[in-house]
Amino acid sequence: MATTRFRGRFSTLMVMAGLSLALVVSGGVRVASADAAPAFRPHIDVFLADGVTPVGTTGVHPGDTLVVKGRGFDPRSNTDGFPLPVPPGVPHGTFIAFGAFAPQWKPSQDAPESARATSRLGVRWAMSRDALSRVPSAPFDMRRTIRQQWVPLAADGSFTAELKASTPKDIPANARWGVYTYGAAGATNAAQELSVPVSYSTQPGPNTPKPAPADLAWAYSPRFYATVTERSQGKVYGTDGAGIDDSDRLTYTRAGGELRNGTGTLRFRGTIVAFTRFHLFEIALADPTITVKNGKGVLSMRTSTTNMNGTDALRRVTIADVDLAGIGNGKPVRGAKVTFRPGIRPEALAVLSAGPASPLDLTLN
Repeated sequence: MATTRFRGRFSTLMVMAGLSLALVVSGGVRVASADAAPAFRPHIDVFLADGVTPVGTTGVHPGDTLVVKGRGFDPRSNTDGFPLPVPPGVPHGTFIAFGAFAPQWKPSQDAPESARATSRLGVRWAMSRDALSRVPSAPFDMRRTIRQQWVPLAADGSFTAELKASTPKDIPANARWGVYTYGAAGATNAAQELSVPVSYSTQPGPNTPKPAPADLAWAYSPRFYATVTERSQGKVYGTDGAGIDDSDRLTYTRAGGELRNGTGTLRFRGTIVAFTRFHLFEIALADPTITVKNGKGVLSMRTSTTNMNGTDALRRVTIADVDLAGIGNGKPVRGAKVTFRPGIRPEALAVLSAGPASPLDLTLN
């Protein structure tokens, strides 16, 4: 009798244990999923400037704002890529870009960087706050580099980014305009390579800035633009009255001043920023002034106080002597001889000033 009752109880315990095990196996996934990381499935939506109206087929022009809302972007992913500016092992984040991309544009398919034509105002960098805090700020301030384009990437993988539509200088063949996302700083993540087409026209629209007059046009030196954009794989761009013309010259807008009988002061406005691919240097050249006495000009500019701080802090530095012999009141100058002075700062700009200076043109109307 006792044996029979024991066997019955044992059988019952075994059945209950089996049921419990089944519940753990089948239900354990559901219980664990409450504490596990969410499933990240990247997705983006693109809206007009109000952040509500889908862009759809609405015509977009230079100067228009696009709002990109993303979700499902794993903030812990993209730990591979270039060692700069994000250290190895730190999540590199995701680029959100408006631009003209070649039909084969994806980094995961080994498409070159030239297949993705963008301008600086049209690119944002989504990264978690934790990852950003792990980017070094010394001896090179890599964190500043990212902050200029940074948008926070939340723990749930969401972000909101505003992009300014503009026309890049070099557009690949058969390019398609749109908003694109892909791994930042050399990280490769096919799941994050997304695109939304945008009906973009390069023609001016209501928000398109008017072209700034090129009252001062100067290449700086024969190798300035090529050194930054080709050898250093960086970019040069202008704002607030400055730009880059078709001959790769820095241009500035007249801001005031006058000459009388070859003597006086000419003031110009605008900011040119030049930076290398990894932002190992980022320097600004802003608001040129030419002080003229008896046809001899001295050119000064506001330049960055360090090799990496761009427009964060500027100081006026004497750059060069300009031969303006014979300059008349209101008469344009073409090919004026320029000679660099010693003591140019910051050091990176001094290096770019080694050798001859390029001639400059002035429009004085």
